[in-house]
Amino acid sequence: MRVTLSVIIPTFNEELYIDQALKSLELIDPDEVIVVDAGSTDRTREKAEAYGAKVIQSEKNRGIQLKKGAKLAKGNLLFFMHADCKILDRIDLRKLYKKGIKAGFLNLCFDKSSLSLKLLERLINLRARLFNLPYGDQGLFIEKVLYEKIGGFKEYPFLEDLDLVLRLKRFYPPFRLPGKILVSSRKFNSKIPFYPFLISLRNNLIILLFLLGFSPNYLKNFYK
Repeated sequence: MRVTLSVIIPTFNEELYIDQALKSLELIDPDEVIVVDAGSTDRTREKAEAYGAKVIQSEKNRGIQLKKGAKLAKGNLLFFMHADCKILDRIDLRKLYKKGIKAGFLNLCFDKSSLSLKLLERLINLRARLFNLPYGDQGLFIEKVLYEKIGGFKEYPFLEDLDLVLRLKRFYPPFRLPGKILVSSRKFNSKIPFYPFLISLRNNLIILLFLLGFSPNYLKNFYK
């Protein structure tokens, strides 16, 4: 049976990043690219269509967007990626799958090189490697049968990646793949000293509350 790969990217007003994200997909050679757009008012849809991606409409909710994309995907393998990311290395996901790897993630690096961001990069990659706990901005690769077995993405506005990975770990802890993904540091832009660590601390507190049973719909109010 031929192994095929589908890439799913949720978007909302990502015209500044979508070109580089789509261009970088040449390094994993997908059979199809599905962009699930949440009503962008800029040129995101136009750019995605010009690239040749299948663009579908969705409400603005990342969990719903990813779920819709996965449902439409025809590939045996799925790769979920954020629009402000860029794959940096050539990776043969089909070959890795044939060797037995059913789920994985990439090493993260930020597009700026401040000391705070470099330290944060190391902590993020260390967490993902030691605990098999990547987040969505590291790219999530998963066999479609396995994705469906664990119930897929829930319709959460955020934390949908953490929720999926926690369920995935019970069946198949995701494997660190041999490659890097470049991530925008836009959410860390501030002149406040050590701002990336303050944001990371806030995010970890939100995650703790999620693990204690608080709803992502409620916790979203603290994520802005």
